[in-house]
Amino acid sequence: MWPFKAKKHNLITISLTPQKIACGYITNNNSPESIIVNSYEETKFDSYEFEKAIVFNPTKITHIINNFTKKNNITNAQSALSVKGLNIQENIVTLVQSTPKKNNFNISELNNITWDYTYLGPSLKSGFDFYVCGIRKEILFQYKLLLIRSGLIPTIITTEKTAHLQLYKYIKGDSFRQSQLAVDLSKNNYNIQNTFTPENISNNFTLNQTTNINLKKNLPLLSTNIGLYLLGNINE
Repeated sequence: MWPFKAKKHNLITISLTPQKIACGYITNNNSPESIIVNSYEETKFDSYEFEKAIVFNPTKITHIINNFTKKNNITNAQSALSVKGLNIQENIVTLVQSTPKKNNFNISELNNITWDYTYLGPSLKSGFDFYVCGIRKEILFQYKLLLIRSGLIPTIITTEKTAHLQLYKYIKGDSFRQSQLAVDLSKNNYNIQNTFTPENISNNFTLNQTTNINLKKNLPLLSTNIGLYLLGNINE
């Protein structure tokens, strides 16, 4: 992930995919055990507004975000953004050490881009698995500029998978084990989102009744947005 500065407990979360944008306003009322999805909206794209992880129509996307913040009477808010697209470099890398340094990741695609890695757990084959994601600096700047144009303060810009990993850890709580994460990732082709269910969300988070969220339909991007909220508050 690519954090910018310290976070507050109230964030605007935004998920950008080639198909749609999802905006969420999530709070915790100063209680980590009581996280509330106050407002959540998904808007479909129809004219290649966001393709290959590049913003092609910043005016329209800014308009969508501004409408969301105005509807919820939110000003000068901090934000957490996830992005999905072909220009995001994502790899699962297996190394012999569990606490590597960046120079241990010998991936040519990472040259001259901003990147980071997350420990996943012991590999089921041998060694240790890591999730590596990177992005070109000019595209990262484009996202940051988009958020600023929308009247938001950038805090974290990251990928869906990073947000999903954080949500998985939160749902598991005290029973979280790195080894079990590695097993679940392997079973689901390293897509931990496949383990989420509507019950996971309803049992762990409060949904404002006025949001009219269809948990089955909105689960993919809603889970991303909740993961973004968690990242925005633990990564201080």
